[in-house]
Amino acid sequence: MHIKGEFELCTEKEAFFNCAFLAALANGTTIIHRVKATPEFAAFADYLRNMGAGINAKENQWEIEGTNFKCQMPLDLEWVGDSFPYQKRNKKIIECLLKGEAFYCTEKIAINDSLIRELASFGVELEWKQDGPDESDELAKRMARAQGIKAERKWICNIPPVRSLLARDRFIAGSVTEAASLVLKASITPGSEITIKTVCLDTSRAGIFSAFKRLGADIEVESRHERGNDVWGSLKVKTARGLIGRRFSADMLSTCIAEIPLLAKLACFADGETILRLPVWAAEHCKPILEALYKDLKNAGVECGIHEEGLILRGTTEIDKEKLVSCHGDLS
Repeated sequence: MHIKGEFELCTEKEAFFNCAFLAALANGTTIIHRVKATPEFAAFADYLRNMGAGINAKENQWEIEGTNFKCQMPLDLEWVGDSFPYQKRNKKIIECLLKGEAFYCTEKIAINDSLIRELASFGVELEWKQDGPDESDELAKRMARAQGIKAERKWICNIPPVRSLLARDRFIAGSVTEAASLVLKASITPGSEITIKTVCLDTSRAGIFSAFKRLGADIEVESRHERGNDVWGSLKVKTARGLIGRRFSADMLSTCIAEIPLLAKLACFADGETILRLPVWAAEHCKPILEALYKDLKNAGVECGIHEEGLILRGTTEIDKEKLVSCHGDLS
């Protein structure tokens, strides 16, 4: 049975929580438009109320009256997470924010930077930029090597002490993981053609769509919108033809950790071998979930293997598609 039509997504949870949390700290009333909530949002609304913020959550709009940093302390920051480096970074940013202290760090790749971008949206004059030699400048790279200098580009995050946040009108785009699941189903179902509306296209979070296209998925950005620090758009997806196995480096997979099982499932329908190499910082957290995914793939008839750095598999036409699509879906 083919898949047709337009699909609306639930709001990207992590980005929404970051936005709503800052709104609860801000001076004034922030309105977040076009919210499509999941059940976790109600519990987070209670969390914000316990901070002292006023929350009026309507059907598709949240009005958040901020505390101007006069919130109930100490705050439980468990919702931020601490499994991955970007979560530890976000927790440290929030701790510095609440103490009125500066924050500084460097990172090789910009990964899940929605909290940093939200701070900029709420009026913080911060630095979040790439620094280092231009990777396309071969002469500069050769000179650096000759001088024994390790020339690498890096991202610099420099946030000064924050005294106040300004309330804003905000919009948070749709869930990347939900969109990726729809792309997978449409890609492997003959005769399918769908449009997925208002998908988050932030490059630090939505790397799965580039990864899908690298395998040969038929994905087109039908409309792209940029407003301030936000990027979103609609995706047109058709049944994939001629999927080809590829190698995916740790850097490639850094911005789509949660969707690696979906990428693996699509690779099962590709011609040839696909190698998924996990970032070192994600390996420990992902290992038990990858092991469960490996068992599911084997049960579905996929030739695959698991190793310390990730997963290797070979595509085949003899797959139990229903078993494959229903097995472990994300690594979040």
